[in-house]
Amino acid sequence: MPIYRLFGRNVAVEPPLVTRVAPSLGGSVDLLVEPMEDLNTSCDPGEPFFRSAPLAPGDESWLTAFRSGERYVLRFADAADFLIEASRVRVSLRAEGDRATAETYLLGIVLALWLERSGSVCLHSSAVAAPAGGIGFLGFNRAGKSSLAASFLATGALLLTDDVLALDGSDQGTMLAQPSYPQMRLWPTTAVEFVAAAHELEPVHPAFDKKRVPIGGDAGLGAFQDRAVELRALFLPERGGSEIALSRLSPRDAAIELVRHSFLGALGEAAIGAGQRFERLIAVAERVPVLRLAYPNGLEHLPAVRAAILERLEAL
Repeated sequence: MPIYRLFGRNVAVEPPLVTRVAPSLGGSVDLLVEPMEDLNTSCDPGEPFFRSAPLAPGDESWLTAFRSGERYVLRFADAADFLIEASRVRVSLRAEGDRATAETYLLGIVLALWLERSGSVCLHSSAVAAPAGGIGFLGFNRAGKSSLAASFLATGALLLTDDVLALDGSDQGTMLAQPSYPQMRLWPTTAVEFVAAAHELEPVHPAFDKKRVPIGGDAGLGAFQDRAVELRALFLPERGGSEIALSRLSPRDAAIELVRHSFLGALGEAAIGAGQRFERLIAVAERVPVLRLAYPNGLEHLPAVRAAILERLEAL
């Protein structure tokens, strides 16, 4: 059974992942991911504690969550059921689901919930490792976080993550940004600016236009950072301004933005508890500067944005 390094943990997965993931650096296995035939034979999930909004009017919730004792059950209508335990995740693929889609959920929401159960903080963020340290870009779809990260990779920075930024506190009082896996997700119009064979890239999900961009290798972009680094700053991109402007948020305002950009959102509050998660996010806001970043639309502005970010990092 292959053992991978994901978010600073050793994760054994059977069958092997389709997504390219860095191998384990050694040590014991923290999490086992394995198939199960049928969720209902493994536990009685009971009543759901969370339902997502449907993707389209009239559809069922694409995600329904249950709690069974100390275990969680996540049911994705289009892919698979996941039974999450302290050191094991079991996966039951739906008859109409495909493995690639189920794997996307495993590497996103499922692992984020498992990580937060163990005390990590998971943000919706891209992040890179530059000589000055880790730099994170918070944002939802089309916020510009992936474009900013790709521009840093094109000039020598290393990718830490492109979607789930997992943070753990260090003994020195800093926050460590954990590496996810060597892949980005870019809109086609952005991918063609950074990847030579962008037309050959696979879609992330059949229902979406974003493309999977490999990191490293002849056909990929940049290189991957396979070890945790200190997170120096988090940036909130806001495109559409007439000039580049950076402003640091107060710890209170930073904590509010971190709540907004929590990867699990309402699911995390329901599963972990709003109060406990807010305390963790306040701890991040107290240790890591959060800055609002306004800049003009257009990829041609990214070199100047990079320069402004690096200059500001030196002053922090």
